[in-house]
Amino acid sequence: MPMGIQQTNNLLHLTLDIWQDQVFFNEIAYPAGHFAADLLNVSPEMLQELLTLGGTISHQVEALAFAEPSRFVHLLQETRPTLEPLLDILWRCPPYCFLDKAQELHAVDVLFSPASHNDLLHPASPVRQFFFRYLTAAFSIPLGIYHFSVAGLYFEVEYLRRLKKRNETFFATAARDCFNSEDFWAMMHKLSYAEIEPFTISPTISSTYTFARNPKHETDMVFVQRIEFPTLIHFYIFDLLNGLHHGHAPSQCQNCGYYFLTTNAHVPKYCDGIAPQDSRMTCRQYGAMMHQKEQNKHHPIYSLFNTRTGTIRKHHQRRKISDELRQEALHLAAVCRDKALMDNDYAAHGYAQDMELEALYAQAQRRLERGKQS
Repeated sequence: MPMGIQQTNNLLHLTLDIWQDQVFFNEIAYPAGHFAADLLNVSPEMLQELLTLGGTISHQVEALAFAEPSRFVHLLQETRPTLEPLLDILWRCPPYCFLDKAQELHAVDVLFSPASHNDLLHPASPVRQFFFRYLTAAFSIPLGIYHFSVAGLYFEVEYLRRLKKRNETFFATAARDCFNSEDFWAMMHKLSYAEIEPFTISPTISSTYTFARNPKHETDMVFVQRIEFPTLIHFYIFDLLNGLHHGHAPSQCQNCGYYFLTTNAHVPKYCDGIAPQDSRMTCRQYGAMMHQKEQNKHHPIYSLFNTRTGTIRKHHQRRKISDELRQEALHLAAVCRDKALMDNDYAAHGYAQDMELEALYAQAQRRLERGKQS
């Protein structure tokens, strides 16, 4: 039995299997804290669209609940066109982006089909009760995403980003300080519909145990904690706190702005995604390259190199030297630079003399003349 097997995950029900510093969702392993960090990448535009559609559905649910039978069917036809685009957006957000959207749309087909009308009109029908639970989830889930996103972004920007170390002790201190802060709760209480899917530091969970094969030793069986969540925001809060417990936390890439999960004590700067400036590099590689360039600006060997090559180019622009002499002098300057970087004695005693303009031009001229003779 693999980890995460036989979970029930859909719009109304979410489950995680917990083992060491990993979580398992539909048999796929993720580092603890993955879903909470990834949610922070939901754009403000997507959030606004979710809230707008969710707000529309909340009004439609209220109208359906008190509608006469003849009116109910008409309202039903107006509700589905709102529900489907909301599901389209939800299925771009974690964890729904890892679920089978076709299966969810099939459930919608069944609920809104004419064959279900009689059950939906019967007050005591289980189908009607499930239908209203489903629509209630459709307008409360966007609020859960919104409220957690606001809390998570505030926590990362105001507390996590300032940490000098990133381990459980520092994360626990940051979480305690943030989530006991009057400023934090004042902000959260001002949010739209703060009483629906509110952020809490004590997520409600239902826990049991199941059995699975050890991912590292498939011949061994282990106990696995299975967590079930009443609503989506409790899923995110638990994942955030469980990640912090294992030394994992969200961080924002200083290059592309993407939020990613860190799993070691190093203070992170860049993610491993493709750099928007150069598709041949990751943000980590691009950042390292730019850091090296920034360091090079202040290195005495590079400083002298940049000064001399800048003067050579200006002399060429002013037609003081030929293009051939420019190219040869630039080549010789690069040779001297590289030699100085590899040879400390040359860097200390010969580099500055060889990089004098007169010396570069004289040697470049001699090389050009030898080239013409040969």
